Amino acid sequence: MLCTLIKEPIDRDDYLYEVKWDGYRIVSFVEKGKVRMDSRSGLNYTSKYPPIEKALKSLKHDVIIDGEVVIFNQEEQPDFDALQLYNGHESPIKYCVFDLLWMDGQDLRGFPLTERKELLKILVKDDDVFRYSESFDDGPALYRQMLDLNLEGIVAKKKDSEYTEGDRGNDWLKTPTRKRQEFVIGGWAESDKARSFKSLLFGAYQNGKFTWIGRSGGGFKDKEMPGILKKLQAIEIDESPFVNKVLDAKGAKMHWVKPQLVANFEFATWTKTGRIRKPATFLGFRLDKKPEQVVREVPKSTDVIEDEIAEEKPAAKSNPKRPQTKKSTRKYLNKDSNWQRVDESFEGSEVTDFPMKHCTVQLHDISRELWKGVAKGDLILYYNKIAPYILPYLQDRPQSLNLKLTKAGGPTTFIKDMENRQPDCAEVFTDRRRVKKAGKRDQIDYLVCNNVETLLTMVDWGCVDINPRASRIQQPEEPDYIWLDLDPTVPKKTEDDGFEQVIEVAIATKTVLDKHKLQGFVKTSGKTGLHIYIPCSGFSFEQTRIIANNLADEIHQLVPHISTRSETVNHRKGKVYIDANQNDYGDTLAAPYSVRPYHLPIVSTPLDWKEVKPGLDRYKFTMEEILIRIKKKGELFHDLNDEKITIQNGAIMSALI
Repeated sequence: MLCTLIKEPIDRDDYLYEVKWDGYRIVSFVEKGKVRMDSRSGLNYTSKYPPIEKALKSLKHDVIIDGEVVIFNQEEQPDFDALQLYNGHESPIKYCVFDLLWMDGQDLRGFPLTERKELLKILVKDDDVFRYSESFDDGPALYRQMLDLNLEGIVAKKKDSEYTEGDRGNDWLKTPTRKRQEFVIGGWAESDKARSFKSLLFGAYQNGKFTWIGRSGGGFKDKEMPGILKKLQAIEIDESPFVNKVLDAKGAKMHWVKPQLVANFEFATWTKTGRIRKPATFLGFRLDKKPEQVVREVPKSTDVIEDEIAEEKPAAKSNPKRPQTKKSTRKYLNKDSNWQRVDESFEGSEVTDFPMKHCTVQLHDISRELWKGVAKGDLILYYNKIAPYILPYLQDRPQSLNLKLTKAGGPTTFIKDMENRQPDCAEVFTDRRRVKKAGKRDQIDYLVCNNVETLLTMVDWGCVDINPRASRIQQPEEPDYIWLDLDPTVPKKTEDDGFEQVIEVAIATKTVLDKHKLQGFVKTSGKTGLHIYIPCSGFSFEQTRIIANNLADEIHQLVPHISTRSETVNHRKGKVYIDANQNDYGDTLAAPYSVRPYHLPIVSTPLDWKEVKPGLDRYKFTMEEILIRIKKKGELFHDLNDEKITIQNGAIMSALI
């Protein structure tokens, strides 16, 4: 969240006031003991500040914290030069924390600032590496104190403000004691003396255009200037990067550079045309900010801010902490639409908006428990982390939604038709309804999940597992692989014995595949069975079902004592059902890395065939372990859609029809 620059401090009862720290703005992410510290420009600064990383780990909570990394000198004043030279060990360093955005699966950004700060104060009280940023009621008095102490300034924050990334409105206002800003260097002027250069030319972005603002001829240490010149010469270009003319060069020869270097400058005042009246003083480079983030900030007057605040209409909130979903007034396109159940499940639930790359994701009631000790928010976090690995298996494939609106083991609500409910950044695949029903549309708009925003929206609606088709929207009648589902039919108390039988049938499956020189891929179902994928191309669903049944018959012949081909459950007599019937148009199967709505949150996990042996522990494939496993073993389904394998399998399968 960003601050609006104002000339003088405001004095309002609905604001609190904090010290403006002179350091590096860092947002820290702690999850299951792992820490990442990000700068404003998105750089990972974790390794730069070992004491802070250690302190964050010691919190023993999953959190996201906003603050400023600062080094204080012996006079207890921030020393920015020392911070730039910090080597990780010598100087004492502090993390001045001022906001808490997330804690243990709970998104706090919609809570009032005062409540977020109260939680933060409790969280960091036991470690002196943290310096909690105290709040004050009298802004002008705090500002005068900052002037007396020669500190950077103050920040005024609306007490009930939510935390909104990227927002530079009137909820947060900054008043510096000195006129200092970051600018982007766009060139330098040659010196006619022995100095490395006469001045630096700098600017900022205005409506996306790089605009010249001023120059700096002072503040450089003589010993630093050759190094600065070397940096500039490395990115020198032939033409000016500024969209406007550079003035006041006094005849010096100018050189231009790519606008890549950000530096901090102190200056006297602004002109009416939006430039700096006199040469500025160079204070140092800022490596923590991207050039495109540097915009011209002309301070607003207090009167203007007061008028804007008065014109703002406070948002009506049914919950003082976060908005709640009201009863839906939306129309349903199908009679007895199951979307009505989704809307009813959302009524009165807390709502959080997540602005993301492609669109905003709205999440409801993330604290709702799906399994004992596992909240909906934990599932959302898992799918957000696993997205790079699961999305390739969802790309361009229509989805059928199996929603769990109460708990993971509760009843299932099935949805196929989006009825205009899809996220703004999602695609739909429009298909005709194969079996017409009274009150139902003749077409079905299936969701297509091609990005993480769509994936998280599906989870918010109630999807525990993600179920794509075998075919893609480009060729909906031609599957990319054949599925075999090895499914034990045993009572729950003997499921582990049934899984041992599944392993034996899977080994027989590998024998049949090897016999035909077919390459197949195996994964746990995430429940009690195993799924086999056999890549193919150029076949219809009718043909792949014939091939699947022929292969299943061969497998059954190898292990008839523990397997069955009977579709009737009562006839299976505790044997493993080799299911080849999930190879029809519109059929779906749980995707690799999908969590299953089982009595435990287990993941459908790709396996190496060498792992398919007695004693395989299906319970070890948990949400917490999957990324560790991928890092150790690699992505075992990586070649599932390899064209060479697909063509080779296809040539062999022709003989199996």
